[in-house]
Amino acid sequence: MTLRFEHTLWRRWAPVLVQKLVQGYLRSCSTEEAISPATRELVLSGRPVLYTAWHCHLLFPLTYARHYYRGRPPLALMASPSRDGEFIAEVARGLGFEVRQGSRNKGGGQALRDIADYARRGHSCGVVADGSRGPARVVQKGVVFLARLAQIPIIPLAVAARWKKVFDTWDRFELPLPLSRIVIMAGDPLWVPYQARGAALESLRLELEARLNDLCHQSQVYFSSAKKNSRTP
Repeated sequence: MTLRFEHTLWRRWAPVLVQKLVQGYLRSCSTEEAISPATRELVLSGRPVLYTAWHCHLLFPLTYARHYYRGRPPLALMASPSRDGEFIAEVARGLGFEVRQGSRNKGGGQALRDIADYARRGHSCGVVADGSRGPARVVQKGVVFLARLAQIPIIPLAVAARWKKVFDTWDRFELPLPLSRIVIMAGDPLWVPYQARGAALESLRLELEARLNDLCHQSQVYFSSAKKNSRTP
């Protein structure tokens, strides 16, 4: 029997296989943190926050979240209702996340409101900043809308990997390789006032975009900079 990607058995078991594979090889990697003091204090306090990262850095935060959220209620994530989005949603559920599905064109508003309700009950959540289809490195409005609606701070994330595979996709997806050193990077929290509307909300969206791009740049040069600094007398 030829098992095609569209086959029911493949669609059922592939997320489980991906989940186990990712968990297995990421355990072979050494992990470090580069987290701002304000963010570390906020996360350790147990207050709900909204994590966000570029699509290219999505994989590692999904698995690393357990480091801080072991024993706590699961984080709620938003995934696209597309076939690929459903695949990612199944992987995320297998890793212990709550998932709400929606996009700009299909159910996105309701999904954001559902996640906001979850956050108002004291639980953290996560949204990909540039969405499931991009454009890459452009923050979509849903991120700041959710932070305003739920009144929780946004925590921008990025990932630096010593060895990685960069795919020729719209987001330039980065896959850390086995035995690599990986650094999870988190910037200062960004608060979105409830009264922020129009130009004020757009200004905060641009601020978040700038912070994420700065973190992304730091992730690209992290290991080369560390190597250079280690040679400085």
